[in-house]
Amino acid sequence: MRFLKFIILLFIFCNLPGYCLVNANATIGSLLSYFTFLLIVIYYVFNKKEQPPIPFIVFGLLFFFISLCVNTDNSDTFFITLIKYFVILMGASVVKQASKNELFYILLLGAISIIYEAIFLSGISGRFSGFYLNANPAGFVCILGYAFSLFMENKKLKILGQLLFTIAGFATFSRTFLLIWLVINILLLLVDLRNAYSIILGIALFGLFLSLETKSDLSTKRVGAFSALLEGKLDDDLKKEPRTETWAIYYDKILDKPIFGNGYRTFSGEVYGTENNSYTIRNGVHNTFLMIIGEAGFFVFLFFCCIYGSFLFNGIKMFKDDPQTFLVSLSLILYMLTNHNYFENYIELFVSLWLYIRIKNWKEKKSKVLQIISNPSFKIHTGLAKAI
Repeated sequence: MRFLKFIILLFIFCNLPGYCLVNANATIGSLLSYFTFLLIVIYYVFNKKEQPPIPFIVFGLLFFFISLCVNTDNSDTFFITLIKYFVILMGASVVKQASKNELFYILLLGAISIIYEAIFLSGISGRFSGFYLNANPAGFVCILGYAFSLFMENKKLKILGQLLFTIAGFATFSRTFLLIWLVINILLLLVDLRNAYSIILGIALFGLFLSLETKSDLSTKRVGAFSALLEGKLDDDLKKEPRTETWAIYYDKILDKPIFGNGYRTFSGEVYGTENNSYTIRNGVHNTFLMIIGEAGFFVFLFFCCIYGSFLFNGIKMFKDDPQTFLVSLSLILYMLTNHNYFENYIELFVSLWLYIRIKNWKEKKSKVLQIISNPSFKIHTGLAKAI
């Protein structure tokens, strides 16, 4: 079962089915995708089962039921998405058994694929994404791996991870990666001034990337913008806020139907065909929270915010003993502000399950400790020990 678990994690966190679908063969990619879901089901059936993640089950039922009742125009993909979502929730059994080292090495492999593409291949518009096909989710994987590397016990692996995940993240030229990377390092600096080496290392790597502005494969527009930022200026490319402009397009629709939303996939972006065989692409909202409220309404949105708000709240409570949980929670929520493919982003869902299980285990351990301390026999033994 350990090998099966590793294969599932590899397929999910390295996006191998999606990569093969685009770069190898569509049939192979589709088969790998369905094979991944089959493996999750098999692992769930034959392995020790994790208790169902009730909040995610309730949220999924509410979202899919309400959004489909409101609008059935996009129902052709509804049942496939619904089934895949609930199969992914079975992956809680996989996530529970996944060690920190296993996740670190798999994420590191994904980061290496980005660096390999940056060195030997041509990225899309000068931005590199490796296995992930898109620079934004690639940047999220890098920040996730960076958060894991910070807490590796082996110092050599810790520094190697920080170095490679930072290089790969810069290669994506993702402003989201850069923002979260800065936030994480500032928080770590507030905890311990000795963590300043991470920022110094990052600035050195950042300067190295900006020195490659003449390399034709790089995104010269973003290199120029980041270069100006390093000089203390704000380039026009960074002054623009394409995400907020995209969000603004959907505000009227949210206000028009705030209670039950506009229906399934109305905020997720579509490709429309016309009579002359040309196509028009309508961008999605690029914000998970706006997608939830826009498609299923306020009450589902409120429940969704409670789930991820609890991650942040408990992460703060755990910060002294386990700062990693808070950093991953914060990174995930910041990333969700720029992405709307929540139900198709299986890395995002697996990370959510990882946080849910980690926080639940922490609460259970804390509860057991409190029970032991409050036990009268424990107080008697403690008193005797002090007397002796």
